[in-house]
Amino acid sequence: MLSSSLEKYLVCIYKHLESSNELKVSELAREMNQPLQKTIQALQRMHYQKQIVYSTYQPLKITDQGKKMAQYLIARDALIEEFFAILHMDENAEAEKEAMAQYLSHDSLTKIERFILFNRKYPEIAERFELLLQLDLEETLLPPLGMNDK
Repeated sequence: MLSSSLEKYLVCIYKHLESSNELKVSELAREMNQPLQKTIQALQRMHYQKQIVYSTYQPLKITDQGKKMAQYLIARDALIEEFFAILHMDENAEAEKEAMAQYLSHDSLTKIERFILFNRKYPEIAERFELLLQLDLEETLLPPLGMNDK
């Protein structure tokens, strides 16, 4: 499995190579806003994991395995984005999305996917949830936190 930072590199490489036929290491470092040495280390790890083909002074190539992984990562991020939209989660959204992306299992993501598909089929459910969010309910499952703990 790839770390969060390697996932970002892989998606960046994939998107760049989809729109252009060549990507140099220095271009990638600039695009990722990372030092060249750190970028090279990331590329070496992805090469070892057979996600890309990295060779000194050569343009980067993405393997079929790397393409499939990048497509999965893009779809996963879109899935989480839509899930957050359904739940109207705005506060700390980016940090929360990144945490979910890293820690949810494929099985959990599949369940979220089914929930989203269910909401697409029955949009009135999402509308009712939106109304529920506007109400000030006294019934809760979580005990209250102190103001400093939120």
